Amino acid sequence: MKKVDDLGPAHLEWLIQSRMRNQNACLRLFNTFEKYPEQAKSQAFRAHSQTLVAVGFSLWRAAFLADKTGDREAVFADARTFLAKLLTDNAINYPQDRGSREWTFNYYMTNANDALLKLADRWGNVTAVLSKHEKVTKGTTNSRRRWNRHQNAFEAALDAYERDLVAAQAAPTAKSKRAARSKTKTI
Repeated sequence: MKKVDDLGPAHLEWLIQSRMRNQNACLRLFNTFEKYPEQAKSQAFRAHSQTLVAVGFSLWRAAFLADKTGDREAVFADARTFLAKLLTDNAINYPQDRGSREWTFNYYMTNANDALLKLADRWGNVTAVLSKHEKVTKGTTNSRRRWNRHQNAFEAALDAYERDLVAAQAAPTAKSKRAARSKTKTI
């Protein structure tokens, strides 16, 4: 079971581009929160707002861990190592995530996938993006393809989220409708 520590130019380029792409999406989410704060934290959207943050974080962390072999024995060995670290040190930080990336990459990707599936209940296009498989190109590993597919779904969910927030801001609220009716009655 050989650990991969791919510090070659191709992986480093992918890593930097992927993190930049993810951080741009996270910045877009942050800016959306700033632009539509009342809608983002409303009962209709607050769970979706929090879920989008979870997806962004999970994909951000997973990008750092994508240089893994995918070897089943290595995944189990890293799961065991991770658990032992958790039990002996009572703490997990990035170095432990990195050292156990055969398992931790899968952990973060599963978190992202589960959160995206929750979002797909509202925005069905997210499921379509998740199920669309990227064309296999030379040098692209399964973990990178998997990450790209989930990042695409994150961006599709952001598109839908923004559209719904804009529509919610434009729609009159029940409170404003009541106020308008009471004004009409007094005239």
